[in-house]
Amino acid sequence: MVTSNKSFVKFENVQKSYDGEVLVVKDLNLEISKGEFLTMLGPSGSGKTTCLMMLAGFETATHGIISLDGNPINNIPPHKRGIGMVFQNYALFPHMTVYENLSFPLEVRKLTKTVREEKIKRALDMVQMREFGNRRPAQLSGGQQQRIALARSLVFEPELVLMDEPLGALDKQLREHMQYEIKHL
Repeated sequence: MVTSNKSFVKFENVQKSYDGEVLVVKDLNLEISKGEFLTMLGPSGSGKTTCLMMLAGFETATHGIISLDGNPINNIPPHKRGIGMVFQNYALFPHMTVYENLSFPLEVRKLTKTVREEKIKRALDMVQMREFGNRRPAQLSGGQQQRIALARSLVFEPELVLMDEPLGALDKQLREHMQYEIKHL
């Protein structure tokens, strides 16, 4: 359990440079409590996505420490961080069905088939996409792909969910529904 004086997510003097010269992220110091909902705002190219990618483990910080629940995670692989991520471009596997896309993070975590099926059904219901399990991403609209990407990030019930513009392609009614669902996670 996280104590009240301990941050759940912590960036300490985190920097990121892709070329060794220009800092995309410069001395980021940020503490986020468990249960807190944080939105990062800034112009294109300001480092928002890079910060999410470093926290998720898909990018490496050039300098500094990133901690989750008091433990440094800089050297922990993405699938062992307990973080769900919705990418701006959805990042669905095109050769897999919707069902297989949702099953993948559960298989990596070695969950039984019965547990996987239950979690996938619940995730598809949450995004109102149960009837699309046998389709491939190319057979879905952009908004539908985004809903599946959101379901995949939530299917394994992560401790933390990161979202890079997750609701942008959704219509107003579904966006409001998903905002409600996200707030009640």
